[in-house]
Amino acid sequence: MTPTRTKDQPERTSAQATDNAARPRRPREGQDQARSGQPAPVSSPATDWQRFLGNRTPTPVQAGAIPALLAGRDVITTARTGSGKTLAFLIPAAARGIGMSTPRGMRPEVLVVTPTRELAVQIRDVARELGMPAGRITGGITPNQTRSEASGKGVIAGTPGRLKDLITRGELSLAGLRYVVLDEADELLSLGFLKDVGDILRAAQSAAGRNLQIAMASATFPAAIREVAERFMHAPERIDIAPERSAEAAQSDDILGGATGATHLLVHTTREAVLEVAAEHAREALRAPGGCVVIFCRTKALVKRRAERLAVLLPGEEVSALQGNMDQKKRERTMDLLREGQSRVLVATDIAGRGIDLPEVRLVIHMDVASTAEDHVHRSGRTARAGRPGVNLVLLIPEQRELWRNVRRGLPAAVQPPLTREEGQIDKAIQEKQGQGRGGGGGRPGNPGSPQPGPGRPPRDTGTASHSRAQQGQKRAAKPHPHNAQGLDTGTGAGRVGPQKARGRRR
Repeated sequence: MTPTRTKDQPERTSAQATDNAARPRRPREGQDQARSGQPAPVSSPATDWQRFLGNRTPTPVQAGAIPALLAGRDVITTARTGSGKTLAFLIPAAARGIGMSTPRGMRPEVLVVTPTRELAVQIRDVARELGMPAGRITGGITPNQTRSEASGKGVIAGTPGRLKDLITRGELSLAGLRYVVLDEADELLSLGFLKDVGDILRAAQSAAGRNLQIAMASATFPAAIREVAERFMHAPERIDIAPERSAEAAQSDDILGGATGATHLLVHTTREAVLEVAAEHAREALRAPGGCVVIFCRTKALVKRRAERLAVLLPGEEVSALQGNMDQKKRERTMDLLREGQSRVLVATDIAGRGIDLPEVRLVIHMDVASTAEDHVHRSGRTARAGRPGVNLVLLIPEQRELWRNVRRGLPAAVQPPLTREEGQIDKAIQEKQGQGRGGGGGRPGNPGSPQPGPGRPPRDTGTASHSRAQQGQKRAAKPHPHNAQGLDTGTGAGRVGPQKARGRRR
């Protein structure tokens, strides 16, 4: 696939041209090396970079982004997950000798900002494979561990909160910084991270001036977020490698990648049967040795309950859970078990949708519909990576059909499962009754672990008991699951749908 390149730069007036001519430009590579005292390389980075790939053929995103970054330009690249974006932004630095030194203290030349700890660890490891001294700065490790991990490293990958904290306290110096990457940039520039990322970029530009090069990479890049991102960049070159979009999605400027090499399927089921259906498909996918299955759930509580139930339904398989409340050691241990093949089933929240790289994910199961098209794309990108086959499976219960219809509208055509007749059969009574059962709800306002229903966010699971009250009198599409017949909470939670009355605080 040929990358699409566009220069996002308005037509300049003569006054602007004069002003730009007066601005200092980034020095050329030879000038950079002369100032740093490093010897100039024998071969040119522009022609020598492919040696970092070994015998591998550059992916489209690498073929498009690497030459632009080697030329010193700022770049925004959008491509599906698993397309080689990490190497696309690390190789240009390594080929030019940026980040290859071992400075004193925490004074990196390359800073990679990521939304999750797992992605920071992954990028650190990839940088080390390229011969770059790399460390990470994230939550979940002590200050002493952070200093040991990040001191003397030319490349640092980290999460926004911890990076900003160390920059503010003067422990992380940006004086030698030359290259900044925002990975999963759409997530970084969302409301949750926007301020921290903005502060980091302003501090970087203040320290490095016009010599600072910025790259942004993601599988999705909504148009509104892109406008914010470009405020920090100089005439960025856009390299968009995206599959064909649906007619409705094509009306937007948003760019979405996706697991285009995967098979995309949708299965209709019920709340009572969804766990058994998920176990059946996971069992089939794991018949052959190797590989793993990733199952996405909406909430942390659902992850815990479903992992426990699936361990019973999949005897002989180690079922792992991954969600935001786990401490860093447990999260890293979980990922090690999966990479070593000791565990082959991962049940996770959307924390696993971004940046977690497992060697062979044969099947991704969406037990809950994703909140947005972007989240669905990131989930789907866990499979069919690096040319391998894979399957994306949406398990759709009647209570989530309306949410799925909204998500489907924004998906690229290449990642949409075949349309089914049942999807359009939305029972308003089911939607309304989901909000009337007592005991349901999202917790007290302001509790980050208990999100309230709202636009673009699926409501919180309420448990089988409250759902049973809400569903009395309705005809069921399948017999109750045998575990449910024993009084066990299946944890399948359709959630509350529709307008809800405000709930006052108990006194």
